[in-house]
Parts: sequence; C-alpha cells; structure tokens
Amino acid sequence: TQDVPTKLVAKAVPLPMTVRGHWFLSPRTEYSVAVQTAVKQSDGEYLVSGWSETVEFCTGDYAKEHLAQLQEKAELIAGRM
Repeated sequence: TQDVPTKLVAKAVPLPMTVRGHWFLSPRTEYSVAVQTAVKQSDGEYLVSGWSETVEFCTGDYAKEHLAQLQEKAELIAGRM
C-alpha cells in the first residue's frame, strides 16, 4: 500500500459541519483512509486533532453500465481519429 498525500483545506465553521472530499477511485484497488481535523482559534493558531482510526476498503469492478459508457466514449473518440 502506498501513502498518497492529500490536503483538504476548509474554512472552519460552527459545528455541526460536514466536509466532503471527492476522489476518483480506481476499480479493484485497496485504499486506506484516515482523517484529521483542524480548527482555527482566536489567536490564529490551529488546534489539530489526532488521526482518526484508519479505514481500509477495496473498490469493486466496474459495473456493466459504466463499461458501456466507457466503450461508447472510446468509440466516439476513435470515430474522430
């Protein structure tokens, strides 16, 4: 497993809040995810949490409908070449 550095910067807002990150995941790939939170304090410094529990998961294969969409796009591009 390779660590991939990612940085998500969000403006601190009063709780409750949700920060959503969007990543394009590859099929049939194992991933490990852990998060940290940072809250800007009145003195300008950030209060940073410890790392969350690491969640490990594996993505599945492409669904048939997604393969059909990829094939359609490939055929359109091949037709233009």
